[in-house]
Amino acid sequence: MKTTITILATFLSLGLRAQTERATFSDDVAQAGQASFELVSFVATPVNGDGVRLQWSTGSEAPNSAFHIQRSSDGANWRTVITQDGEGGGSGYSFYEVMDLAPEHGVTHYRLLALVPGQTPEYSDEFAVVFNPKPVLRIEGDGNPSRFIVQVDGTITDLQMLNNRGQFVPMTINYTGSEALVEVAGMEPGTYYVQAMVDGTPVLREVLVTATGVIGG
Repeated sequence: MKTTITILATFLSLGLRAQTERATFSDDVAQAGQASFELVSFVATPVNGDGVRLQWSTGSEAPNSAFHIQRSSDGANWRTVITQDGEGGGSGYSFYEVMDLAPEHGVTHYRLLALVPGQTPEYSDEFAVVFNPKPVLRIEGDGNPSRFIVQVDGTITDLQMLNNRGQFVPMTINYTGSEALVEVAGMEPGTYYVQAMVDGTPVLREVLVTATGVIGG
């Protein structure tokens, strides 16, 4: 009887150990099938007044991951401006690059929000940039083909006008800080080019002269 009890206890012990080992193996398989997320870098860079380039890389990703580029003017209130699906390639380096074509002027804060199924959302470090848009010449006509106004955000100087043959057009200019009143006599209808310096930056703008005025916008 004692021998029978000992054999039965040993059998039960071995069975329990086998179940435990199978459970542990199943957990290991499940964990192996779910890649961990690793954010390697996140960088924001202003690009020649055209926008802000956002670049980031990952060392590993899980399937169905997603990225949200968030922007803030004060570093406290954030909103998502760009979304990007992840490659979901498991372990391995992945690189991403997108452009924010409508950033806020001045100092802007960016951060990356990574959304991974079954995991806590992960934020990158914040990245602050200073964005200054390219100067733009705004042309306003007043129904007179020999007179128009050039407006800018800043100070305008050295304004000139060329015809489609590259010849400078004689004109009279009256500067008033951010505006220039241009008077040109005898302009024929056609395409012209207005160039000027805005806060020291050269800017070129195409305009169309018609029989009723100057069109630029």
